[in-house]
Amino acid sequence: MRLKDIKWVLYASTIVLADQLVKFFVCKNLSQADSFVVIPHFLNFIYVKNTGAAFSMFSGKTAALGMVSILFCIGVFVFWILKKPQHTLFKLSLTLLFAGALGNAIDRIWRGFVVDFIETAFIKFPVFNIADISITVGTALLMIYLLFFDKDGHKNGEVVN
Repeated sequence: MRLKDIKWVLYASTIVLADQLVKFFVCKNLSQADSFVVIPHFLNFIYVKNTGAAFSMFSGKTAALGMVSILFCIGVFVFWILKKPQHTLFKLSLTLLFAGALGNAIDRIWRGFVVDFIETAFIKFPVFNIADISITVGTALLMIYLLFFDKDGHKNGEVVN
């Protein structure tokens, strides 16, 4: 790994640490399905054990989902080492995807479920967590990168001759 890539490791580590610290706080201070109002009529914390993936798909498949998350993280790491991405948007999207997958993988392996806790009070939406936000934003940024920056003779954000 190149020295200039260390900042991306720090970014990913910060996201995973924040995700795990808030999940620890939620597990220690809320009983399952208890709710805590963070911002009235906007945002609540609620402790939900999710044994599935997004929107509780594949419920009960925690071990398989944990393995997929770990394999994904290994894949991103190996890709980064071998392909040495150059474009900042591409690196940011990979970092967010890696951090989110790792945050939820830690839960699946350590707890046997993912701790979800962010509940929107202004709209009916499934409960989620910081790792989920990281995955969602990372996916959106990756799509933007692929649609607008990785085309017309560009590969990995560099001009290909």
